[in-house]
Amino acid sequence: MKLNFLFPGKTREAFLADGINSYLKRLKPMVQSDIHILKAGTAAPGGGSAAEALARSRESTIILERCGAGEYLIVLDVQGELMSSPELAAKFERLQDNGTKTVNIVVGGPWGVDENLLERANLRLSLGPMTYPHELARLIILEQVYRAYAIINKIPYHK
Repeated sequence: MKLNFLFPGKTREAFLADGINSYLKRLKPMVQSDIHILKAGTAAPGGGSAAEALARSRESTIILERCGAGEYLIVLDVQGELMSSPELAAKFERLQDNGTKTVNIVVGGPWGVDENLLERANLRLSLGPMTYPHELARLIILEQVYRAYAIINKIPYHK
């Protein structure tokens, strides 16, 4: 199975980028995985909610174009499903056992994701009821996916 982390725009905070790259490096020996930086939507300062909605729509369209028809899509969504780390590990094991070839994991940009992307998602996953900056959410999901694969591979990291 291959994991693609799809992120609109670069991670600007160096400490977050370092953490993201560290977890990706740890994850790669366990499962083929890559980060894909996609074109970020832009909203003019002071453009208000209409400009943000347009940026969100553009980002979501770019993400959807990147996802193949048969690929599994996980989108982070504050209203999504809550899972423990062992439950997430079990989810990845089931996907692997069912022959899923590609899993795309999406963290939206600063304005979130468009409804059309949420509708396409096979799994809407929540990191909890709190709101995180999108760049921090990238680090958190990389850590949680690494933790899931540590559980799968019985590596004591998760204890």
